[in-house]
Amino acid sequence: MTDKEFSWPEGEKLVYLRPPKEEYHGRLPDFYPVEWFPELNILKDNWKAIRDEILAYEKERGAITGMDSYSPAAVSGNDWSTINLMSYGVLFHNNRKKFPFLASITDQITSCTTVTISVLSPHTEIKPHYGDTNGVIRVHLGLIVPDPYPTIAMKVGDEVRGWEEGELLLFTIVQRHSVWSRSDNKRYLLIIDFVPKVLETRQQEICTKTLGSQTYIFLYKRIWFLKYLPEFIVLFLCYTFSLLWVFLLPIQRKVKLSLI
Repeated sequence: MTDKEFSWPEGEKLVYLRPPKEEYHGRLPDFYPVEWFPELNILKDNWKAIRDEILAYEKERGAITGMDSYSPAAVSGNDWSTINLMSYGVLFHNNRKKFPFLASITDQITSCTTVTISVLSPHTEIKPHYGDTNGVIRVHLGLIVPDPYPTIAMKVGDEVRGWEEGELLLFTIVQRHSVWSRSDNKRYLLIIDFVPKVLETRQQEICTKTLGSQTYIFLYKRIWFLKYLPEFIVLFLCYTFSLLWVFLLPIQRKVKLSLI
């Protein structure tokens, strides 16, 4: 990688993590300079309006609670709550109606694959875990950060950083990471994943293969004998699920089919 822009490391292959073995041994950095990705400036330019829409939603409908995820990371302490507007290309149409301004902003980032509102309760820890793929970069936009590093912080690989309101934090989601809040107040973030330009021609592939793996993970956590399948059968199942998503994803987006 150069000092001025993102480049794909030589020898790096696209990977999709799934149990029972979740490890990443690639060459992508833990964190990224914001300056490498000017297409994300729209988030910083509109962060206050995004925050205000979320707070207005809570004022009208009550505090954000629950988890829009099939397989969330383990949490200790209090709660971690999320609302998804998009997950690897799957649109959460009902949620997009609740946050029309946020949806209008993130729709302008054509490489965006995931949009999530994240609320971390006081004195809560998100345990170490891995993301789905190195085909996306994760972005955190600080909306309400009641305390600075290290009271509220995250660890990616061996690096630890905190958040600032109105600022972006970019990192490799497939790397092992964890989060903690020792604050007495809630932390609010906007989370998005995006495909870097060097991989933009493979965006659909990245989404459908990740969704295929997520489908397998959903079943893996609920059907006991899947833990004992040989790897070649697991690969076949993930490949089959990915093919299903190749057809289902555009239908889900166009006809506004809500899967959750």
